[in-house]
Amino acid sequence: MDSYTGHNYEIRIDDCVKALKEYVKNGRTFDYVINDLTDIPIAVSLHDSHWDFVREILNLTLRVLKPEGKFYAQGTNGATCKTQIEKYEKQLENLCYPVEFKREFVLVPSFEESWTFYEVWRTKT
Repeated sequence: MDSYTGHNYEIRIDDCVKALKEYVKNGRTFDYVINDLTDIPIAVSLHDSHWDFVREILNLTLRVLKPEGKFYAQGTNGATCKTQIEKYEKQLENLCYPVEFKREFVLVPSFEESWTFYEVWRTKT
């Protein structure tokens, strides 16, 4: 891509917690959020656990999505990590909005394995 911004998109490389909190504060909402988080938070001392951090990101993301919006993310683990997949999906059950999701395993050649990717959206009530 030649530009990080356009008339209908912005690619932001930043601290996602800071950015999402800013968007929530300003009432910004989006049709889609694509998040490529690293597997482990940089400052774990700010969070009780890795899963608290993941859940914080998921909740903030849901708060900036339009009701019909979708969130796309890697599941922070490979397809062979069944316990981690279960733990990630357990986080999806405990968010500020009820959600549904679709999980896919995609071969990532640089990882030399299939990786877990999610499409998440609010449940229609």
